[in-house]
Amino acid sequence: MGQKRFDEYFAKVVLEKCFPEKFIDLQIADKPDLRYGSEIGIEVTNCMPQEVVEAFNLWHRAAKKGEQTPPRILERLEQLKDTVHLEGSKLIWEQGSYVEDDIDNSPIKEFVNAVASKVERLNSANANYAEMKSYELFVNSTIDISTFNQIDAMLARLTELNYKPKKFDNIHLITINQKLFTFDIANNTFSIKHLYTHLERMAQIARNLYKGL
Repeated sequence: MGQKRFDEYFAKVVLEKCFPEKFIDLQIADKPDLRYGSEIGIEVTNCMPQEVVEAFNLWHRAAKKGEQTPPRILERLEQLKDTVHLEGSKLIWEQGSYVEDDIDNSPIKEFVNAVASKVERLNSANANYAEMKSYELFVNSTIDISTFNQIDAMLARLTELNYKPKKFDNIHLITINQKLFTFDIANNTFSIKHLYTHLERMAQIARNLYKGL
């Protein structure tokens, strides 16, 4: 839950900074995670595979415990060694190779799967999402989007996924190269914001909000 709450604060800061004319003082809530009054509800997620999330969490636990790390954690990390590795002082997700516009056989599929899951959840009779005039989705990721063929393929796929009664009008994606992609599903267009060093400052603001500083 702690990480989830940080993710929500991170999405709040990024969206408010990047779209100040649209988002003012987004409120942390639930189902959906962020709200702008009753106008816009924003669901927040990430598209890292579950095993990768587990590996990152175990690495951090092992780093804190040092020599006192329980054997079961070390054994599980050995099983996940092909998923995440330590490069210098950074943990790196072994994503695999990117194929020009074959999003189903590259790490981009994790983003598509995350969107598909959220579309299903938004339309589930048991999900109990608040009724909003518009819904959007914010996805944090470490995937790489580098070609227009990939972008066009993703926009087409996202449009296909949004066929149910409740739709995400805009889908925002943070990538590893510090870009914010916004896919405008309603108008079948996209935009890209280059965040560069601003992204780390936004993350620090989000951490301070999360800690109540």
